[in-house]
Amino acid sequence: MNSKNRKTSYWYLAGLSLFAFVIFMISSSIKQYGFFIDELYFMACAKRLAFGYIDQPPLSIVLLSVVQNLFGHNIFAIRFLPAVSIAATVFMTGLIARRLGGSNRSMFLAGLAVMIMPVFILFGSFYSMNAYEPLIWTSVIYFVIMMVQENNERYWLHIGILLGIGLEMKHTMILYGMALIIGLLFSDKRGLLFNRWILLGGLACFILIIPNLVWQYIHHFPSLELYRNSFSSKNISKSYLQVIAEQIIFVNPFTFPLWLTGLVVLVFPKGKPYRFMLFAYVFLLLVMLAGHSSRPDRIASIYTFFMASGAVALENYLDKSWLRFSQLIAATLLIAGGIIFTPVFCPILSPLLTKKYISRLGLHFDLEAGKVGEPLPQWLADRIGWRELAAEVAKVYQALPGNEKRNTVILSTNYGEAGALELYGSGFGLPHVYCTHNSFHSWGPPSDSIQTFIAVFIDIDDVRPRFKSVEKAADYYCPDCTKQQRDIPIYILRGPNFSVEKEWVNFKSYH
Repeated sequence: MNSKNRKTSYWYLAGLSLFAFVIFMISSSIKQYGFFIDELYFMACAKRLAFGYIDQPPLSIVLLSVVQNLFGHNIFAIRFLPAVSIAATVFMTGLIARRLGGSNRSMFLAGLAVMIMPVFILFGSFYSMNAYEPLIWTSVIYFVIMMVQENNERYWLHIGILLGIGLEMKHTMILYGMALIIGLLFSDKRGLLFNRWILLGGLACFILIIPNLVWQYIHHFPSLELYRNSFSSKNISKSYLQVIAEQIIFVNPFTFPLWLTGLVVLVFPKGKPYRFMLFAYVFLLLVMLAGHSSRPDRIASIYTFFMASGAVALENYLDKSWLRFSQLIAATLLIAGGIIFTPVFCPILSPLLTKKYISRLGLHFDLEAGKVGEPLPQWLADRIGWRELAAEVAKVYQALPGNEKRNTVILSTNYGEAGALELYGSGFGLPHVYCTHNSFHSWGPPSDSIQTFIAVFIDIDDVRPRFKSVEKAADYYCPDCTKQQRDIPIYILRGPNFSVEKEWVNFKSYH
């Protein structure tokens, strides 16, 4: 993996990144889809800035708050930063390929492979903290490679700062940090772990995460409770073979030969300087296998390095007479893979066409309990029907007597419904929304003076004994939504026979 004495041009790589960005922006204009369920919740969080939330650190929410304050609740504006982040990840992967000794074509090939990864196509198509993880981790690896090549331990400071930013975006970033340390420890680069610069990098990382650590301590570490609940009730247990198969699918089967080459080449002498990445990958994969994880996206960012490594390996191990032809074939296959898988993970086809398309491909995706066997994948189905739900709730609310309206609030047990009703509520004249789910719970309770609740997405058998009157006022039906959201009864609850304020603490739902 020696550097080539060729002039480097970044224009093709930049054009590729720009193309990825444009695709993400175009996908946001498809009329049949709106905000994703998590986006609705994140927008609610962004109105209530804090140093932490039940299910995430604060940094991605701060960035979203800035966007909302500047541009409002515009779907294009809100998805701008995720699109930029994934596009920048494409570019950074090309830079890694160059660092590994690749030519312009290798840079382009590595970037192309990352651009068509279904999991990144998904991350770039809606707002979440997940969109930032690939860019942060790929940037970390870039500095690690520089540290190895230059034998310059000072880069630990850059790495520590990036990991600190990553942990303020997403707690599970700690897995990547652990993988890096373990990878170096088991390789001949373990000497890089024992110096004052890694301590300074660790200190920088710690300083950056102090606000969220303090918040977690004050609130008795609620995120740990949420992660335990998610592991036991949200995730689906998968077999070892399913875990591996889903890694291949979510990274795109058409990239498999490239990233597998990039991984295997580390076993040979030319790959020895970067063999720590092989050990890091093995650690992350073992974590996935041990947990029987149904979330293949959890370690997706690790593959950016292997795409770059694989692209450069083609140059190092193929005869020059075959090299250009092989790169052309590889690029053609990657483009084909992108064309095939993009409509599955990005909202560019109508729900009806997407269901038919996925059925013809013979694919199905079961990632979460309660959302199994969906004809339209959850990441698309949960972008449908939110404004229509708010309109239906508004009809129920407007039908109430005038004096009762003034003493009415909305209640839900799901942050998606709550977020949608809060987002669209002002346009429909809806009252305040309360919810028992994740951080919404901490924004309650409603006052005991409230005597009427419009309840959306609740367990009616649990609620019925608690109120003097329970009336089913409407049914909201969304045929393309997930099973949980497909048929939602809307109830009017009157006369609570308990103190909502006192018992609110017992209604929390962290998952």
